[in-house]
Amino acid sequence: MVAVRKKIHFIFPLMGIFLVWRSILFLVGYFANTFLAYDPSFPYSIGLLDTFGLPQWLYSWANFDGVHYITITRDGYGSASYMQAFFPIYPYFSSLLNKSIDNILLANLALSNLSFAALLITWYYFVKESFSKKRAFIATIILLVFPTSLFFGAAYTESFFLLMVILSFIATQKKKYMLTALFVALASATRIVGIFLIPALFFEILFEGYTWNKMQHLVLKKKNYFVLWAQKRISKHALPLATVALGSLGLLTYMYYLATEFGDPLYFFHVQAEFGGIREEVVVTYPQVLYRYLKILVTARPFDFKYYSYLQDFIAGTVGLGLLVYSATKVRLSYVIFSLLVFIAPTLTGTFSSLPRYILVCFPLFIVLADWTEKNRLFRYTWFIFSGILLVLNTVLFIQGYWVA
Repeated sequence: MVAVRKKIHFIFPLMGIFLVWRSILFLVGYFANTFLAYDPSFPYSIGLLDTFGLPQWLYSWANFDGVHYITITRDGYGSASYMQAFFPIYPYFSSLLNKSIDNILLANLALSNLSFAALLITWYYFVKESFSKKRAFIATIILLVFPTSLFFGAAYTESFFLLMVILSFIATQKKKYMLTALFVALASATRIVGIFLIPALFFEILFEGYTWNKMQHLVLKKKNYFVLWAQKRISKHALPLATVALGSLGLLTYMYYLATEFGDPLYFFHVQAEFGGIREEVVVTYPQVLYRYLKILVTARPFDFKYYSYLQDFIAGTVGLGLLVYSATKVRLSYVIFSLLVFIAPTLTGTFSSLPRYILVCFPLFIVLADWTEKNRLFRYTWFIFSGILLVLNTVLFIQGYWVA
């Protein structure tokens, strides 16, 4: 019993920190009206969110995409056009919670916040196993104070999805491949990018623990017969690879449902242009998107909230990519493969829009930032102050109905 208590003692401080984070952001939302008028810029803000008997500062945690998850939870996919862009697992679990809570909006918020509490515990353990307790604690604080971490507590999929991602990597490293398949299936039925776990975990199985530097050394060492060596590794690990591949059933099941109900297994993709407005169905290269944003930043009016959103998108789309590439020298390449695929995929639709939120699941970023903050005191204080200010600003904007990510 004592040994077990020692192993889980870190849970209680983490839950205390989570409650402080949750309370502070609730307070920011409560007083948001003091700083900015409520002016929702998305459909269903009136006639849906205000029907659950909750105050505006609380129901606004389901702003923007949150209203679509609530609609799916309540009415299913046939209730409105383009809802098929949102995957089913999150609203499914919300509907299960709603049987106890009897308030769909609160059920969605409960799922997100319970998932985030579980994520903090899992994340701390995950980082501690590869680095140290200190690094794990710093990485956890960075996750909490990140400028867009507010979405972990909103009616969005970020917290549940990242929890499934981290559990997938942990299960793979523990060689619990059936569990891996389960977590991958849940992730791929939560967001389309969950399918990118499969190539990343294939790499993890074949080249366990390899960073970029170690991979270079391996290729050079076996350069004359590297392909043959890799083929033997694949043959040796055929069963684990096949087991992990079962995780694709999450996405495939949803595609089968769309084919049956709407006649198009890729309907979730084909509605993106109509639903997102600024997204395109043709592939747009990263340099093209970069040029578009440079042009926007040069020509748009610099003193309004839209410009702030463009600037935040641009920073996420450039600095975020640089940090992910750099992280290849610090963490396992499997982590970087997954994160780069998650990062690049939305940019192929022609925009950096929502990247400040999407990069929340590109978890090597937080490990790199933890490394820097642990080693450099000036960077530590600068980052936490700057990030904390942006988190408060983004929370006020989001709660008051302005687009953040």
